[in-house]
Amino acid sequence: MRARHVLFFVAGCIALAANADATPQGFKSGSVVLYQPDAPLSARLSSDAELASYIKRLEAACTAFFASENAPEQLDVVVGLKPAKKVRVWFVSSRRSSQDKSLRALRTKLEAIPPCEVHSGPVAFALCCTIAGASPRKDKEPYQPPMPKEWRDATAGKDVLVPDGIFERIWRD
Repeated sequence: MRARHVLFFVAGCIALAANADATPQGFKSGSVVLYQPDAPLSARLSSDAELASYIKRLEAACTAFFASENAPEQLDVVVGLKPAKKVRVWFVSSRRSSQDKSLRALRTKLEAIPPCEVHSGPVAFALCCTIAGASPRKDKEPYQPPMPKEWRDATAGKDVLVPDGIFERIWRD
């Protein structure tokens, strides 16, 4: 009887050790960064609930896409919306270029998700996420929201209104 208890104890320890060594997988959503103050943002959105629903659909697509990913990464998914349900997505990654083949595939999937309705100008937000157990990014002082390389290149160090001024330069219809 005693040998059986020892055997179960040893088997339990082996199972715990195997789980401890398992590499974390998948996508974890963190904070949402809004690039505009509340007043202009509210004036351009049909409803906050529609934006929240859209964000949940984006998160669900990212969760499915990164389900088996096991390389730790900090990933900001930056989304721009324009009237007539136009959408563009950019990425800021801690380990890969925004032109990475898998990120291009994810961009195609995310841009195919029907966005919420916006009017009277563009809206931009970012999903600050982690993959495979990566630590969330540490914010610097003063706080700087995620800025895709294409946005930085378009502004060339000049003060430009986000998203209006940037989209005028990089996203013409």
